[in-house]
Amino acid sequence: MAQGLNARFLAYIEQFKEVAMEHCRTHGIPASITLAQGLLESNAGSSYLASRGNNHFGIKCHRWSGEAVEYDDTLQHDCYRKYGSPEDSYLDHSRFLRGKRYTPLHSLDTTDYRGWAHGLRTCGYAEDPDYPQKLISIIERYTLHRYDSIAIAAPAPPVKGKEDARHKNRREDAKKNREDAKQNGAVPPPPKKHKRDQAAVPPPHPKVQQESPSSDSAQPASTGESKRRTMVEQDPQGKSSGKTAQAKRQRNSRTVMSGKPLTGNADNDD
Repeated sequence: MAQGLNARFLAYIEQFKEVAMEHCRTHGIPASITLAQGLLESNAGSSYLASRGNNHFGIKCHRWSGEAVEYDDTLQHDCYRKYGSPEDSYLDHSRFLRGKRYTPLHSLDTTDYRGWAHGLRTCGYAEDPDYPQKLISIIERYTLHRYDSIAIAAPAPPVKGKEDARHKNRREDAKKNREDAKQNGAVPPPPKKHKRDQAAVPPPHPKVQQESPSSDSAQPASTGESKRRTMVEQDPQGKSSGKTAQAKRQRNSRTVMSGKPLTGNADNDD
């Protein structure tokens, strides 16, 4: 432990630093200011208000409908807010500093703990004129400003987009319309489907035009058979070879019977 540091203060910082950094990210309150105020106002969680009402920031009962703690200080009798847990006190503190009175503070940078300390006094959080310097002294002594940088570097919590909110509103409206129609005895129309909710339907496949086989392709002729038929049936002049041979045999037969030679002309023969 560093020399001169209070062990109780260190334990308090260790216990609530994560809560302070969370509210720094969500509400914009410097974690160093939150921790310094908690240490100062509750005396590191050991004050009467902290022990009896989990009130770590001395917030009074202005416009408060919850439980309260009555406390008599040296000046007057006051009513202070009572919480179910210290974490509830931290949350209410962040919301309290988001009020209209403390609007000027939010124009300051989150790491400007000095500006925030003086701004709290100016806006009326405390009447003690030394209040800003007390906060600054605690922050610098325990190096609480480091938690401001850590909180800023961490990612902010996710926030639902406007599109999700619109879909939720549409679902709620449709449900309400169905309930109203049911009470009135009417049959509600089916809910409309939005483009993004409709499933993508694939287009029909184009019909493939199947070509009917031609007569030639349906009954292909054998190539060899065709060649043989052509050679037998036709001669080079396109006449039938079989008929030509038969005619020659008949003519030769008649020539022999008549005593004429089979070849040549009659006038040239001896």
